[in-house]
Amino acid sequence: MTEFRITHEIHEVHPDIREKLTTTTIEAINETSARSAEDAARVLRHKLAEIGVAMSEPACLAAIERIRAGKQLRFEIEEAPAEED
Repeated sequence: MTEFRITHEIHEVHPDIREKLTTTTIEAINETSARSAEDAARVLRHKLAEIGVAMSEPACLAAIERIRAGKQLRFEIEEAPAEED
């Protein structure tokens, strides 16, 4: 199973982020069922950004393609590495 890693402190701000990710992803899929995978990926990326999650366009496209192929997604959330000065 492919994992989409979200490296962000968002899990500290939004402890229910896994539920938000799932809900947001389902909403994007439902809204874009008649669109191309590329268009759907852009919608997914925009919707994720609305909840404070940054995901690359290629990762969003891979997510859309997996879902449309009937496969599951698993989001793994981890803290961002500390920035060095």
